Amino acid sequence: MTEYFRRQLFNVIAAVFLLLFVAVWLAVLIRVLTWIPVGDAAAPSLNGALVTAAGVLATSLSSLTASALGFTISEIRRDRVVETIERVETASYPSEVAARLSGRIIAAIMVYMVIGLLVLILWLFKGTASTDLIGAFALSLLGWLVGAAGVVFQTEKPSH
Repeated sequence: MTEYFRRQLFNVIAAVFLLLFVAVWLAVLIRVLTWIPVGDAAAPSLNGALVTAAGVLATSLSSLTASALGFTISEIRRDRVVETIERVETASYPSEVAARLSGRIIAAIMVYMVIGLLVLILWLFKGTASTDLIGAFALSLLGWLVGAAGVVFQTEKPSH
C-alpha cells in the first residue's frame, strides 16, 4: 500500500490541488449565483479567506498551465532544431505539443478552462452584481485564452 502511494504521490498532490481549486471556485460561484440583493449592497460579500484562497488558486493554476505549455513548446522547438540539422521529418507541431503534455497538465488545463468559462459566463450574466473576484478571474481567463490561442495559431502549419 505504501509503495502504491509512493508511486502515485505526484498524482495525489495534483488531484488534491485540482479538487481544492474546483471546491473553492464552486463555493464562490454558488455564493454569487444565489445572491439576492438586500438593501444597497451592489454585490455579495465574500469571506476574506475564500477570496484569498480563490485568488491564489486561480493565479497558481493559470501560471502552472501556461508555464507547462511554454516549456513544452520550447522543448519541441529545441528538438526540431536538432532534427532539422539531422534532416528528420516530424509530426505536426500542435499534436506534438499535446502528445508531450502529461495527463496532470492536461487535466489542469481542462479544469482551469471549465471553471474559468463558468466564471466568465456568470460574470457576463450577473454583471455588476458579481464580485470583483469574479471579474478579475474572468479577465484573467480571457488573457490566458488569448495567450493559448496565440500558441495554437502560431504553431499551425500550413498544408503544402
